Amino acid sequence: MPAAGPCVRLQSSRALFTTLALAVVGPLAVPASAQSPVTPRQPSGPVIQSAGAASTVDAPTFVVPNGHRLKSVFVIDAGGNDTTKVNAKLSTMARFYNLHALNGFPEARLAVAAVVFANGWQSVLTDAAFAARFGGAANPSRVLVEELLQHGAQLVLCGQTASSARIRRDELIPGVKVAISAMTALNVLQADGYLLNPW
Repeated sequence: MPAAGPCVRLQSSRALFTTLALAVVGPLAVPASAQSPVTPRQPSGPVIQSAGAASTVDAPTFVVPNGHRLKSVFVIDAGGNDTTKVNAKLSTMARFYNLHALNGFPEARLAVAAVVFANGWQSVLTDAAFAARFGGAANPSRVLVEELLQHGAQLVLCGQTASSARIRRDELIPGVKVAISAMTALNVLQADGYLLNPW
């Protein structure tokens, strides 16, 4: 076989040099903040302790204006009849509190509400009411609902859902409100500046 010419050897040397240079320089060219923008997620806290996993974000480039107040309304329309798991939609509300607090946003500038209807109503029942309807099981979301209420969240049950499911007022966790309908509550809350959280 004929020996490789000088041009082939030169090209091979250049390719090898480029590969080695990228291997050495590449990792050093990316700032540390770009490599690891978040810290490991913590399962709950610092505001809501029973749910709401969140992470600290290092130097976010989308900055919330000074003094801005975040007002969000969540729709709780599913997950209420699970007898073993906390309602995932309520956990999202907990995350809203925790992820902002972890990143230095004052809890006093958070306003949170939820409108409960369809298959979410079971989550706002007392343990006794839940047990009576679901074979003796305690409401797995009760502790979270109570904690959200303690931190100023509004939880509003659709009156039409309550009527359909024959829910008595004394079956609701204390602090849960009842509206004429979910449509009524969503209209009023959004008119009051609460933005609908899309999930």
